[in-house]
Amino acid sequence: MKMQSFGSQAWDTSLALQALIACNMTNEIGSSLKKGHEFIKESQVKENPSGDFKSMFCHISKGSWTFPDQDHGWQISDSTAEGLKCLQKWWFSSLGASRSPKMVGGVVLEHEYVECTASSIQALVLFKKLYPGHRTNEIDNFITNAKRFIEDVQIPDGSWYGNWGSCFTYGAWFSLGGLASAGKTYNSCLAICKGVEFLLKLQGDDGGWGESWLSCPKEKYIPLEGNRSNLVQTAWALMGLPHYGQAERDPTPLYRAAKLLINSQMEDGDFP
Repeated sequence: MKMQSFGSQAWDTSLALQALIACNMTNEIGSSLKKGHEFIKESQVKENPSGDFKSMFCHISKGSWTFPDQDHGWQISDSTAEGLKCLQKWWFSSLGASRSPKMVGGVVLEHEYVECTASSIQALVLFKKLYPGHRTNEIDNFITNAKRFIEDVQIPDGSWYGNWGSCFTYGAWFSLGGLASAGKTYNSCLAICKGVEFLLKLQGDDGGWGESWLSCPKEKYIPLEGNRSNLVQTAWALMGLPHYGQAERDPTPLYRAAKLLINSQMEDGDFP
């Protein structure tokens, strides 16, 4: 029997680097960006599995990213998308310019996920800007089908079930970002309108969002006990809202959420 565990180094690094790149402080933090960029490059899987891997029901892995690092070898679609996005955003900034299978009842099942789908849309939209002539029809077809999937799996209350974070807040962050990258707007897409309203109605009195892990097994939104806010989930919601002109319609929810995050920062710059 072989058992394989893993961390989340590649995933964490790709998200952290994208956050740093978004700060537009390339000159001040150039050395940190360079180290992170090298780690992401070295973490890419360079070869497919050995032997006749297709007969063993394995997918190609060459060119992908895993959750932890290259040695792990188990490719997942959203880590690949975030790794690709990270390198592309690095390229722009330097110029100035399938998840792993899910265990259910002891059986390995594979599903489609809004998070993986949305990350893939964002990565391929960025890729088109860098390489507009490469496999254009295939990429356009993928984006069309992917945004249709995100719209189709939306729950009637405007939410999306997130499989890899807790839970509906996480799904909304990714889904709204994916639809925005695909060219959808608040005025042209009912799914976006419903998704935005879902997030806004759940904002707490202190400006934050807080969702219990119980949302995952119960498959319905459950707030944290005492309606407490969670800073990570507040950041997710705050990243999902500005794509659709929320600042123009009513910036107050954004200001309240940003104020909570700013006031929660500790002296060393970290967050509790």
